[in-house]
Amino acid sequence: MLQLLIYLRYLSVAGQMLTVVFVAQRLGLPIPTRELLSISAGLLLFNVLSHWWWLAHRDAGPRALALQLLVDLLALTALLYFSGGPANPFVSLYLVPVALAAIGLDIAPMLGLTVLTAALYTWLMGHHLELPHLHGSDFQLHVTGMWVNFLLSAGIMAVVLSRFMTIVREQRRRLSEARERAIRDESLSALGSLAAGTAHELNTPLATMGLLVDDWLGGDHPPPREDIELLRSQLAHCRDHVRALADMARRGAAGESTVEAADEFVHACVDRWRLLRPNATARFAGGAAQRRVRIDAGLQQALINLINNAADANAAAGVDEPVEVDTSLREGRLNIAIRDRGAGPARIAKPRRDGEGTGLGIGLMISRSSIERSRGTVKQSEREGGGCVTEVELPLAAEDAA
Repeated sequence: MLQLLIYLRYLSVAGQMLTVVFVAQRLGLPIPTRELLSISAGLLLFNVLSHWWWLAHRDAGPRALALQLLVDLLALTALLYFSGGPANPFVSLYLVPVALAAIGLDIAPMLGLTVLTAALYTWLMGHHLELPHLHGSDFQLHVTGMWVNFLLSAGIMAVVLSRFMTIVREQRRRLSEARERAIRDESLSALGSLAAGTAHELNTPLATMGLLVDDWLGGDHPPPREDIELLRSQLAHCRDHVRALADMARRGAAGESTVEAADEFVHACVDRWRLLRPNATARFAGGAAQRRVRIDAGLQQALINLINNAADANAAAGVDEPVEVDTSLREGRLNIAIRDRGAGPARIAKPRRDGEGTGLGIGLMISRSSIERSRGTVKQSEREGGGCVTEVELPLAAEDAA
C-alpha cells in the first residue's frame, strides 16, 4: 500500500503543478503561484525521501502509512487555503486519504485521520484566500473543475481498489495453499504415527515367536502342539495388524472417521489387547452407556498401546494384578481410566533406551499424538496405593454432547 501511495503522489504532484501553471498562464487568474508551487515542490521532496526510505525498509508498518496520509492531508489543506478553500472544486479530494486510511489502517488511526480531515475542512470554511473571479464564465469553470476532480478521484480509487483486491486475492490463494499443505502434512504425520504404532504393537508377538523358535532349536524333541498353535496365532495377529495398518492409512489419508458407542469401542480395544497379550489380564468396567464418540484412524491403536504399557508396568513390578480399564463421563466428555500397579508415571516419561526391556519405549508418545489428533487429552497421575492412573479424555459425538 505504501509503495502504491508513493507512486500516486508523484502523479498528484505533477497534476498540481500543471494545474497551477495552466490556471495562471492560460486562464490568466491572479493566484498565488509561488506559494502553490512551493507547497507542491515540498511535497515532491517529501515523496522522494519517502521513496528512498521505502526502498530501504520494505516492511514498513501501519504507522508509516498513517504518517504519509497525514502529510497528504496537510499539503492538500495548504493548497486549498491558497486557492479558495471550500469553494475550490477539488475540495472533495479530502475523501481520497480517508478511503486509503479505511483500506490500509486499523480502526483507531483510521478514525483519527477521518476526524482530522473533517476538522481541516471545517477550518478552511473560515480561513482561506478567495479565488479571483473570471467574469462571464465563473460557474462553467467551476463545473469543469468538478468534472476534472471526478475523473481524478475515480481514477485514483479504481487504481487503489484494484490493487487492494489483487492483494486480497493473493492472500486468499496463499491461505488456501497453506491449508492444503497443513492437511497434507497432517495426513502424512498420521500415517507415520500409524506405522510407528503398528511397529510398536508387532514387537510383542515377534518377540514371542523368537522365543519359541529359540526353544525349539535348543530342544531334542519336536515342539508341542500348544506352542505351534501359539505361533500360528501370533502370525495371524501380525497379519491382522498389517491389514489394519493399510486400512487405517487409507482412512487417515481420506480424513474418515466413525461414530461408535463409547463402552463398546473401549471394550473392543481391551478384547483386541487380550489377543496381543494372552498371558496378561485386564478388567473392564463400562460407565458411559448409550454415549457415542467419534473414532478417528489410530485411536484404537493408541488405547491398546496405553493398556499394553500398563501391563508392562505390572510385569516389571512383579505384580500379578489385572490392568483395570473403566469409562465414565466427566464434564460432558468421555473419561477412560487405565490403572496399573507399576512404578508410577515417571516410568515412561521418556522413551526407553536400547537394552532397557523388550519394548520400544514409544507407546505413550504414539498414543498421545493420536489422541490429540482426535481432540482428546492424556494425563497421568499417581494411583492410591501405588501405581499409575492414565486418563484419556475424548469429546462425545455432537448428538450426545448437545
